[in-house]
Amino acid sequence: MLTVAGIVAILAVINAMMPAISRTNASIVATADSVDSRISTDLEIIHVSGSNGSPEVEAWTKNTGASRIVPLERVDIFFGPEDDFVRIPYGEIGCFAPCWYYSIENDTVWNPTATLHITLDAGVNLTTGTTYYIKVVAPNGVTDARFFTI
Repeated sequence: MLTVAGIVAILAVINAMMPAISRTNASIVATADSVDSRISTDLEIIHVSGSNGSPEVEAWTKNTGASRIVPLERVDIFFGPEDDFVRIPYGEIGCFAPCWYYSIENDTVWNPTATLHITLDAGVNLTTGTTYYIKVVAPNGVTDARFFTI
């Protein structure tokens, strides 16, 4: 009788713990996938240009990581004078400023070694002697930033 009671108690404990173990396992797998994504993603702003009196800024950002960066519409761009920058929303060519759009150079998607050519319409004209800040943030949070002066 004691053996049967012991087996029933063990089964009760196992049945109570299995859902928690399963949820923990799913959480660990999701966390590992997120960490893997961040480790294999890297980007570098390789050049930024703009000209006095123009609202347009061009930036070339290289995918220097080991994985494709998608979706590009979820890339965040921050831009403005070094002490007054804001998030610039994504748009299509011809969007209402401030906005940005992109083309991909040397590939069809933003694979490793491909370059994302960002065209940003700041909505205000750039001025000579002003230092500007641009930050590109991949959808998984990997970033690069650069200061530049017109």
